[in-house]
Amino acid sequence: MDNCIFCHQLKEEQLLLQTRCFKVVFDIDPIQNGHLLLISNQHRLNLTELTDEELIELIRLEQLIVQLIEEQFEVQGVTIASNNGAAMDPDTHFHVHVIPRYKEDGFWDRVQVNVRQIARAKLAVLVNDLAEKL
Repeated sequence: MDNCIFCHQLKEEQLLLQTRCFKVVFDIDPIQNGHLLLISNQHRLNLTELTDEELIELIRLEQLIVQLIEEQFEVQGVTIASNNGAAMDPDTHFHVHVIPRYKEDGFWDRVQVNVRQIARAKLAVLVNDLAEKL
């Protein structure tokens, strides 16, 4: 937490918006024009650590930003991806990428997936079991 760039290195002038639970900034290494980050104000390492208040605000903030992007810019849509846990860059905490998508932007051309049938089957069973928790 002491080295977290989101907790200690964001400058006021980088903030596009700050809400009760999140900061909105441009990604410093964008993969598309207009690539934003929604960063939790509290140092959370995982989506599962967010409070109900944070989750509700996150979804509403995502919705409003996507609406703004789709209404004001010539995009095909928006991709939203959250980073948490060990998959995050070092010295960061929970954040969401909001990535505007443009016609023929090649976004998925850079993605390589190694599909493992065992993991896929296990995940299908786990997702099916979620019905009991909902």
